[in-house]
Amino acid sequence: MSPRARRLAIVILAVVLLLFAGRWTAGLYAERWWAEQISPSAAAAVTGWALIGFGLEASGILLACGWFIGHLLLVYRAIGSVQVHRRLANLEIREAVNMQVLVWLSVTGGLLLGFLAGRGAGEWAPSVVLSWSGKTYGAADPLLGRDLTFYLTRLPIWRLLHGYAILLTLLALGGVTTLYAVIGAIRWQDRRPAVNDHARIHLGGLLVLLALTLAWGYLLEPYELVAGVTGTVHDGLFEFRHRVAELLTGVALATSLLSLWWAARGRHAVLLSVWGLLALSSLLGHYVIPALIVGGRSSALEASTRRGLDQLAYGMVGVRDSTFAVRRDAPLDPPRPMALWTPALALSATSADSGRPVAADRAVVTVGRRPRPAWIVVRDQGGQGASLTVLLDDQATTSGMPIVFHEADSLRTPAGPPSLKLPVRAIWPGRMQAVIDTSSSGVVVGNGVRRLALAWALQTGSLLGPGPADRHAFWKLDPATRLECLAPFATWGTPVPRFIGGELVWLVDGYLASGTFPGSTRVEWRGQSIGSLHAGFVGVIQAESGNTRIYLRHSADELAKQWQGMFDSLIQPASAIPAEVVRALAYPVELGETQARVMQQPHWGLGQLMGRSDEVGPLGPAEDARWKSDTSGVEAVIPYERDRLVTSLLQARMADGWETLAILRIDSMLALPSAAVLQTRWAKFPTFQQIKDSVEKAGARLEAGPIRYWPTPQGLGASQVWFAQREVMEPVTVWVSLAITERRGAGHDLEEAWQNLLGLSAPIISAGERGTRLFEARRYLEDADGALRRGDLEGFGRAWEALRRTLKAP
Repeated sequence: MSPRARRLAIVILAVVLLLFAGRWTAGLYAERWWAEQISPSAAAAVTGWALIGFGLEASGILLACGWFIGHLLLVYRAIGSVQVHRRLANLEIREAVNMQVLVWLSVTGGLLLGFLAGRGAGEWAPSVVLSWSGKTYGAADPLLGRDLTFYLTRLPIWRLLHGYAILLTLLALGGVTTLYAVIGAIRWQDRRPAVNDHARIHLGGLLVLLALTLAWGYLLEPYELVAGVTGTVHDGLFEFRHRVAELLTGVALATSLLSLWWAARGRHAVLLSVWGLLALSSLLGHYVIPALIVGGRSSALEASTRRGLDQLAYGMVGVRDSTFAVRRDAPLDPPRPMALWTPALALSATSADSGRPVAADRAVVTVGRRPRPAWIVVRDQGGQGASLTVLLDDQATTSGMPIVFHEADSLRTPAGPPSLKLPVRAIWPGRMQAVIDTSSSGVVVGNGVRRLALAWALQTGSLLGPGPADRHAFWKLDPATRLECLAPFATWGTPVPRFIGGELVWLVDGYLASGTFPGSTRVEWRGQSIGSLHAGFVGVIQAESGNTRIYLRHSADELAKQWQGMFDSLIQPASAIPAEVVRALAYPVELGETQARVMQQPHWGLGQLMGRSDEVGPLGPAEDARWKSDTSGVEAVIPYERDRLVTSLLQARMADGWETLAILRIDSMLALPSAAVLQTRWAKFPTFQQIKDSVEKAGARLEAGPIRYWPTPQGLGASQVWFAQREVMEPVTVWVSLAITERRGAGHDLEEAWQNLLGLSAPIISAGERGTRLFEARRYLEDADGALRRGDLEGFGRAWEALRRTLKAP
């Protein structure tokens, strides 16, 4: 390479490095300026985490680059000279290649390989930081006796380092073997392989390192097996797999010694034999023999031990397990307040609002100075901000139409009426683009280098053009993204909207998952197999101001407490959670669904989970959740079935900020059929078919809501709401089905269905059945007339507007 070409290459490389460094620096400063708007501790945490990630990433890349460059230069030393063939007219000439070119090629190739193989080390930051904490969990696994801290903090980092070492060793071994074969250092001679001394010593060293790395992996195998990473201790083969790991460790160490001897003496047959033996032993011990062992496959752990480990792993330590008992003297009441709408129906019921729906969840909302079960629906209206709509969940109009509040007059709280409009700079899910505004609550754009850094970090050219001097930048406007930047060691769930103090607030659960918890049940969660899940944190974000706080949950596990101890200025203790936030907290939905899947395992004895898929992903509100009888929040009642009977219920609810779980085992005499059987029986009601025909005749379709189970003093109860759906129209509740043990009831609404279940009345099908426009118009007119007589102008306006929409419907 000529001096000019060398200088040009150096300049190009320097420019590329400066671009990368400039973008990273601009991003770091922008993130720090953004975090300073939240708190000084947030700025320190964001900066520190970014530096840790950068240090790990740079270390991984530099180590890999040095590794590959060194091996390529060792190959270069084996080359005496390289000649290329050229043809000049009819003459073929050979020209020697400048050896400096090969040096530069080796360095360039090593840098490229190192960059590709070393990337991703920055993602090790959570494991590295936890491994430094040095705290102990206080409990040991029952098989190998190691403290749980080893599995949760040490084992993950050992596995990452082992995988990194295997990757570098295999890539180097494959690369140099190929290069030695190309230059003739490895060749076939007299029908046998021939390797020159330099290549043999080099390859021998790599083979020794590979064998030692494999031995390292075999030493980790028993712990990985207990942790559920490479199998399970519940298939009855733990002792066999443990002995196989010890045997393979010895074979791998012997292989490393014989590979070293081959590097010195060059006995190819010995090398092939020992590596063949290692491969065969691994194949037999890991796959062949376990598949042939069919007898004596009982779990290495007792059922009670497995349940205890599951409780530790998934935050179920305080679970209450009881058997259903009949209380004849207790009053039998209908399921009030009754949840009517599902997430999809709530969106459909508020479809008159413009904009893209971004959030919908059940919440207790103050209506008429008293708490009412409701839905809060948030819609993104683009450049106009976002709109909020409140839908009552326990009540419909007399014609079954949804009761929707678009204005805040009836939603007055002690802090005043809440705002049902969010400005463009506010926080709501799905926000990806940065917003430039003149509000004083964002990051100051400024001039000069600061403005250039913000434009570079946000990738927006609008900051470079002329504009007002008081411009501010707003970004990370999605609640989950906002919290991921502040606390990337947690996985953040779906944001939940709540009215707190007259303002919309987002509550987001922060989860800590582990794939290495020993002896617990494995669950598929967000595309990965995990052995532990806890909801350790809750993020509280005020939608309009962007004020963000992270709190430790009351039921946080030891790992969450370790993170809080390391970032105590960022994560506040559970005692600091405001009382109104504690009252608004819902049971972490992903945690509850994961716990439900754990409890369907045979050692829990509850039966098969009903109506759920095997995998848990990012979830919104559950369809079949029901309201607590005191209207203080929502509880999940999850049924399990056996022999087409609901034999157990799992109840998950919040109590003063604590997650509580209760198992209710039901005798077959007090049980109800599974959902499919129960719905078939309800459909046999004589009036049900008349309702269905009436709805379809009116041009609508009859759709079923979820079946909700609940315990009653006399046995298991169930309810289901049916809806009439038409295009461009809100859904209408037309039928309610009830069941308690052997009793069945149905009616147009809960009151009528309850009276029918008690045998006090029968549902009447009138000529103007629900679901027809004429019936709905008559009902709205009656509602408007009654509201006018009472002087309820707001109620009159709602009824009149609904009447107009009904009469204008196509």
